[in-house]
This record gives sequence, structure tokens and C-alpha cells, in this order.
Amino acid sequence: MKNIYLLIVSLFITISVVQAQDSWVTHKGDNRISLKFPNEPKELTPGSFIAVDKDSIAYVFTIVDFQVVANLDSVALAPMKNTPEFAEQMKTGMKQSLPDVDFPDFAIGTWKGFTSYTSTGFDSKKKKYDLFMFIIGSKLYSVSTIASQGVSDSGHNSFVNSIMLSN
Repeated sequence: MKNIYLLIVSLFITISVVQAQDSWVTHKGDNRISLKFPNEPKELTPGSFIAVDKDSIAYVFTIVDFQVVANLDSVALAPMKNTPEFAEQMKTGMKQSLPDVDFPDFAIGTWKGFTSYTSTGFDSKKKKYDLFMFIIGSKLYSVSTIASQGVSDSGHNSFVNSIMLSN
């Protein structure tokens, strides 16, 4: 009986989460990646988009082409993108653009066969920065949320889980 009750509760939670995502807006970043924002995103700079939800959580999606910014194509990136040294260089770059945010480290992993990085950082205003990045070819795709500490990270999980890869 207890298992049936847990199954029913889980089903209702799943249905409410799926229904909540139905109202999210699909945004096509480029010809490879699209994802869903809680509302229509605004372009901050070329290749960087943001939307803020009713709970004041900021959802940020950025595309960086290493070929353009660092003259590194996919062949040059291939041998270095999985190394701790490369992750450390990205952390240093993040520190330059977000000097008030402390990212302890970047965990290297894979997403759909592509090199990925995750990290969580905090700033002096008690904001939490959840970061998920992955590299396809010469492009780095960054999906992150910025929220006050103590706010549920289900929005971040929904944001990351909404990423769609096109061939």
C-alpha cells in the first residue's frame, strides 16, 4: 500500500513538472542547440541570452566560438578540452568576467558524447551560480542559472534537461 501511495505522489509531481515546462519558450541558439527558457529570453550580447522567472532566477545561455575568440578550431581543441589545465583556464576566464564569483572547480564529464563541465559558485551577495557547459566542435555552450541561496535548483535542472541537440 505504501508503494502505491508513493507511486501516486510521484506521478502527480511528475505531471506538475511536465505541465510547468509546457509553458516554457523554446529558443534556438544556433543550428545545433536549442533549449527552453521560462519566458522569452532577451539578447544581452551577441550569442548570450537571459530570461528571469517569477522567482527572480536568471537563466543564461551563451555560445562562445573558440575559433573566433581564440583562433582554436575543433582539431586544436580536441587534445586539450578534457584536461584539468583547460578546465582551469576556463575557470580563470570566468573569474575575469565574474570577479565576485568563486567557482571552486570545474568537474569534467560528458554530455551526449561531448566534453562537458559543471560547477557551482557563490558571490558576496549570497547568489548561487549553477553552471553547465559543453563543447561541440569549436563552440562552447554555457547554460547557467543565478539564484539566491536557498532557492530550489529545480529551475536549473529543468533548464539543463531542456537542451536539444540537432544533427
